[in-house]
Amino acid sequence: MLVRRMELSGKTKNMTTGEGGMITTDSKEIYEKANLIRAHGSKVRYYHEILGYNYRMTDLEGAIGIEQLKKLNKFNQTRIKNAQYLNKKLSQIKGIIVPKSEKNAKHVYHQYTIRITAEFNLKRDEVLQKLTEAGIGTAVFYPLSVNEQKLYFDLGYKPNTPIASKLSQEVISLPVHPGLKQEDLKYIVKTFQKLGQ
Repeated sequence: MLVRRMELSGKTKNMTTGEGGMITTDSKEIYEKANLIRAHGSKVRYYHEILGYNYRMTDLEGAIGIEQLKKLNKFNQTRIKNAQYLNKKLSQIKGIIVPKSEKNAKHVYHQYTIRITAEFNLKRDEVLQKLTEAGIGTAVFYPLSVNEQKLYFDLGYKPNTPIASKLSQEVISLPVHPGLKQEDLKYIVKTFQKLGQ
């Protein structure tokens, strides 16, 4: 059977502006601070009040973002629906822990990340390899906890986060984006069911 490759890369963002991003707020204080930061920390050209950056997107990217924003609720609803399907099916497989949503929160699944525990039939990296071979795009967000990054070692920090370290060795993110079809979701589940035997 020819498998349509299900990409993860490039489809993890809930919406896109091409390059750049946007902040939404109803706070005048946050709005003014964001404007300052995005324009080199400057209200008046060449006079810098704070450390800022050149984060001004182009008009074209802004126009893309405005159109994408109109579709965001639909995109998020599809992500939620896809994640709910995967949660229901994958949670039945021994050794897989699916993401949970708190009752008072709305999870829009920027990433759909599961854990492959020691109870699963294969180790996490073996699962990554098998999923790639099966045409299912995956990623590890993130392979090291923040304080295990070289930068922090160089700054003198010593990691003491055994739980974060353990979890970073168990996580896999799977496709959940709106471009998936029901047959794709079923294929992901079926692949995990086979790997878990």
